[in-house]
Amino acid sequence: MFGPFSLQPERQLLLHGTKPVRIGGRALDILTVLVSRAGEVVRKRELMELVWRDLTVEECNLKVNIAALRKTLGDQPIEPRYIATIVGRGYRFVSPVHIRSVLR
Repeated sequence: MFGPFSLQPERQLLLHGTKPVRIGGRALDILTVLVSRAGEVVRKRELMELVWRDLTVEECNLKVNIAALRKTLGDQPIEPRYIATIVGRGYRFVSPVHIRSVLR
């Protein structure tokens, strides 16, 4: 969990409170990587390799998805609450993340 959001990657789901958020698959994959490494700088190239795996894509694909993620999260690049751009390097998830265990 972060802010009012709950990320459930195993279900390919992002919730705002209790309501599902419409988000593309690649954007969700980017968010999952960033949240799983909250506080760390994830280099652009590494993020693209993790999300697009065996596909060759341009950095603009990553930028478009980051912009869509920011819009979905209500985030701003100038004063980020969730995703900070580390100029020339990559991105960092800056919000505190709380992991809830699921009892089965």
